[in-house]
Amino acid sequence: MVSLFLRLVLVVALTLAAYFFWPHESSLHAFETARIGELEVDVWRLAQKKDQWDLFLALYRIAEGQYRLPPIAAISVAWHTSAAILIFESGADRADQERALDPLQQAFRILNEQTHAGFDVEVVSRLELFTWMLSGDKSKHGQLASALAEKIALTYRLSAADCAPAAEEFSKARRFARDGRWNEAVKANTAGWKRLKDLLAAQTPEKQAKK
Repeated sequence: MVSLFLRLVLVVALTLAAYFFWPHESSLHAFETARIGELEVDVWRLAQKKDQWDLFLALYRIAEGQYRLPPIAAISVAWHTSAAILIFESGADRADQERALDPLQQAFRILNEQTHAGFDVEVVSRLELFTWMLSGDKSKHGQLASALAEKIALTYRLSAADCAPAAEEFSKARRFARDGRWNEAVKANTAGWKRLKDLLAAQTPEKQAKK
């Protein structure tokens, strides 16, 4: 009986070790459009509710499932991102909201290192925080789309003009989410990720090397 128990413990330990330490091919290009579109809207919904645990899980599913980060790295990205979101959502003014920048930069730094994306962590983090600020203002839809296009372009080494159609869908999705129109938000957000996926697929290695 003891021997059987020890065998079971060993199997569980080996399974966990394989899960946490098996090599991963992490990539910002690995996402599935429908799944990441839905998960990201879940993040926005949970952020509004300030549901810390479920927010962390949704962010973990994006990091580990959509970008294929190793579990430990995915946990770190989800932890820092959820902390940034909750700091931002609880901020009484812009100065309070800007305190979210530090954990946000930590999350992007890990993501950048794991995926070998090569983007400027500080610039992309600041643009991401700026899009959060713009998302809450109904009069800033145009600015939000432009900021999103710039952030996507810098993250994926594309041109902002090429990213504009995807950014417009992402901006529309955030507007729907702000109004609690979650199904419409998922559709628009998925459309944005589909446009980005198609844009990335059209990029040849030669074009990427020149950027």
